[in-house]
Amino acid sequence: MGPMKPQRFEATIEDCIVEGKIPIDLRGGFYRCGPTWKRETVQGVTGFSSRDGMVQGLIFENGKVNYLNRWVRSPKYLLEEKHGKALFEWHDAWSDWRGYGQIPKNDYGAVTYGVPGSSPIVNAVPFHAKVGGEVLALAEQGLAPMSLNPRTLETNGMVEWAGQLSAGMDGHATFTAHPKWDPDTGEVFGWTYRDTKPYVTMHFVQPDGTVKTRDLDDAPYATNAHDAWLTEKYLVLPFQPFYASLDRVMNQNLSFLGWNPELPTMLAFIPRSLDGDIRWIKADFPTEYIMHTMSANEIDGKIILDGPIFDRAPFPFEDEVDIGEDFVPFGAGVIGRWIVDLDAERITTERLDDRPVEFPKIDERFYGKPYNYGFLVSGPNLFMLDTLIKRNVITGEEEICKLNYEQAFAIFEPTFVPRSADAAEGDGYLIAPVSLYMDNLSEYVIIDTANFRAGPIARIQIPFQIGWTPHGHWMNFRK
Repeated sequence: MGPMKPQRFEATIEDCIVEGKIPIDLRGGFYRCGPTWKRETVQGVTGFSSRDGMVQGLIFENGKVNYLNRWVRSPKYLLEEKHGKALFEWHDAWSDWRGYGQIPKNDYGAVTYGVPGSSPIVNAVPFHAKVGGEVLALAEQGLAPMSLNPRTLETNGMVEWAGQLSAGMDGHATFTAHPKWDPDTGEVFGWTYRDTKPYVTMHFVQPDGTVKTRDLDDAPYATNAHDAWLTEKYLVLPFQPFYASLDRVMNQNLSFLGWNPELPTMLAFIPRSLDGDIRWIKADFPTEYIMHTMSANEIDGKIILDGPIFDRAPFPFEDEVDIGEDFVPFGAGVIGRWIVDLDAERITTERLDDRPVEFPKIDERFYGKPYNYGFLVSGPNLFMLDTLIKRNVITGEEEICKLNYEQAFAIFEPTFVPRSADAAEGDGYLIAPVSLYMDNLSEYVIIDTANFRAGPIARIQIPFQIGWTPHGHWMNFRK
């Protein structure tokens, strides 16, 4: 299973062994969330989405660092713990590439009836509405955010504002896996998507826990609304021909994710106030795909939307993969941008390099603001990433840090940490998990962005292989 091997146990490592020195100004937590399984499902081990959520935390204080990982005690997890066995089944439990385990069977009268079958397996983000803050463990369908204690990773339960969220594809309240937030006000910008009208509902969470909601009544079609850009004025949500569909599972015996290049690429410019008109602009270039966004700038009256561009969504589909074949590893995109002329209502595309990259990150103090620096990971595909990149998005200048090990390895998505609250943009540290899966070990590397090419200033050693986690973020503990 390589870097995808699940970590099926909880662990705590106090005062981790470090090669090098932890910067004393690192004070906070780096949290990541991913899929693993506490026990096999009723149908055996099925796809990512049927598994339980596991959150990993790296806690820095006083020049030392602790590692811990914990199961997220979701409703599914707690119900199965109570009964001591697997209880849930999935309509899409195929053993080949179609089997994501996304669509649970939840029949009336069954012990699972009314209980969300999904788990938070995609992302972990900070939320500062409560004193001391919370870490939100996120799914993308079938479950509201789960609140975690940032010091202990104990599960508090669903967020208090879960009842204000709308239903996703399986009827349970849910929230995006890739929200954006205003670093000054604490407002969180999210949404819910489904395959029936209204295809998307915006949910902007206020610092007091109230939720401002608006349906996108004129959305053109059901899209897999995975990520978005936050600008100074808008939340920009892309509608791309990568879509989710219950019908594919229930009536076509196909995966719940589909790709239809005949659908137009359109961008929704949603006012951050959620008031007023929503502008829709259709792209006038051949179909392509952006899975994860970097950030946005406004330059010479045009909005620049940065992110890795793929020729098509990097998932297996029936036009390229036969039924019965295994899941195909993700490819990687190339750094690029969509350029939006709002006055002319025109979108153009530009690819800036031919090197495969993914997992774009920025200095998150600059969400929704003009920015200069982004960070990326490069490699042949998403499970063979070996190089970290610091990129000036204005000039195109890059600094490269390629990691080297004797055995095969994989870098997971990194996070940026500012050196201080008032440090210049991009001045701080990039922290990246590294799976040394051939040796059943792991480490986290810390790179000082002021001397990026010099490589890691510290390596935090983990004496086992950490589980694969797609995404995560930093929470600051500084006052």
